[in-house]
Amino acid sequence: MILVVGATGMLGLEICRRLREQGRPVRALVRPDSPRESLVRDLGVEIHHGDLRAPATIAPACDGVTTVVSTATAMGAKDKGITLRAVDRDGQLALVELARLRGVKAFVFLSASPNLRRSAPLIRYKREVELAVRTSGMRWTIVQPSAFMDVWFSKQLGWDHVTGRAMIFGPGTAPLSWICTADVALHVRAAIEDERVANVELPLGGPENLSTREVVRIFEQVSGRPYSVRRVPRPLLRVMAPIVATFDEAVGSGMSLGAQTAGGDVIDSPLQRELDLPLTTVRDYAARVLRA
Repeated sequence: MILVVGATGMLGLEICRRLREQGRPVRALVRPDSPRESLVRDLGVEIHHGDLRAPATIAPACDGVTTVVSTATAMGAKDKGITLRAVDRDGQLALVELARLRGVKAFVFLSASPNLRRSAPLIRYKREVELAVRTSGMRWTIVQPSAFMDVWFSKQLGWDHVTGRAMIFGPGTAPLSWICTADVALHVRAAIEDERVANVELPLGGPENLSTREVVRIFEQVSGRPYSVRRVPRPLLRVMAPIVATFDEAVGSGMSLGAQTAGGDVIDSPLQRELDLPLTTVRDYAARVLRA
C-alpha cells in the first residue's frame, strides 16, 4: 500500500492517477472537509480522513503502508488556519516520525529546487524536512523540481489565457528549467520503484531552459495573438517578502520565490537524464492549455 499525503492537490492527484494506472493500491490522507475528495475516490483510491495538523489522525493512515509519498503544502490554502508552519514544517516532521514508528519502509518527499534559498519560510521548512527524511532510517527520495508550468503560468500568478495576460517577476530574462506537473508525477512514481533513485536527492527540470519573456512569446505564437504583460520589480519583491512573511508566511514565501526565480533556476540533473522519462516542452504545454 502506498500512502499519498497531499492527494487532493494538483501534484498529489496526478501521482494517484499514475499509480492507479499501474494497478497499485493507494491510500490518500484527506481532510474531512476537502471538496476534492471525490476526485481522489473516483480513481479507486482508499480514503483515510486525517489532517497533518493533528498527528493522532496521521498514525492510523500509515498502518500497512510500505511507502509514503508526501506532496502536502499550505501554499495556496484559502483557509488562513492552514499555515506553512503547521503543515509544511510541523505536520511534515510529524509524518516522517510516525511513518518511521509504524514501520513504513520508504518515504518520498516533494521538496523544491536545490537552487532556492532559505530566505523563503517555505524553503526553510522544506530543508528541515529533507534532513529528517534523510536521517529517518527509511529508504528515501527527495524530489526537487524547478518551477511548475501549471503554477507559474496560471491565474494564481497573474496569467489569464482567455484574455491573453501574463505576469513577469523581474526583467524576465533569466532562464528557468520549467517543468510540468504530470512529468514530476512520473518521476515520483519512478522514485518508488527504481533503485537508482533510492537514498538520493532528485533535482528535476524540464527539457529546455527558457526565460519568462521567451515563454510569453511561445504562448503568443501558439495562440496567434499578443499577451499584455504586467511586470513586478524584483527589488520590490525582495524588500517586501520578509516584511509580509512576518504576518503571512505563505504570501511572503511566494514573494520571495518570485524574487529568486527572477534570477533564474537552471537544473542540470545527471540522474534525471539517466532515468530518461518523457518531458513536456513549454510549447506543448501552451498548446494543451490553450485548447482547454
